[in-house]
Amino acid sequence: MVLVLGPRGAGKSAVARKILGGQPVVLRGDRLDTEAIGAVRRRTWREEFLLAPTLLIDGPTFLQRRPGVTRLLLQLVQARAEGQMKTAVCQGEDESLLLLADAVEPHERATVHLRFPQRRGRLRFAKRRCVELGLPPAAALDLVIDEPWTYLKVTRALMRVARESSGDATQG
Repeated sequence: MVLVLGPRGAGKSAVARKILGGQPVVLRGDRLDTEAIGAVRRRTWREEFLLAPTLLIDGPTFLQRRPGVTRLLLQLVQARAEGQMKTAVCQGEDESLLLLADAVEPHERATVHLRFPQRRGRLRFAKRRCVELGLPPAAALDLVIDEPWTYLKVTRALMRVARESSGDATQG
């Protein structure tokens, strides 16, 4: 099992998918809640989740308020660990995933903690996105991003620059 921690927008889901490989079955958001409620009623998870070669549990939240869901998620994670199936759990808006960490022996889990880059790392990311968007890397130097800095904010700002520069080219 891999626990992926970090702030919102840091790329936790993308990293988890990369680690898992292939096309993992994903339990996230409303689907996670719906399937968890169904599992509580049935007292077990559907085989789709128990037997999936790779499973991504993305952003479980409020588990401390939902003991039935917590118990079944713990059972799911334990069963998958015993079956040596790949499972990744990404941190949600609270610390709920830490309740799941103890379900698996320390030698059977890994933790990946993501953070946003600082100074040079931010500039390196922005320059790489410039190239991907067909902009000169120097366009990254003039970029101003409000805090909290996120990859999404940089990408959106550069997409605006790309649209504006293509608009200027068609008008000229």
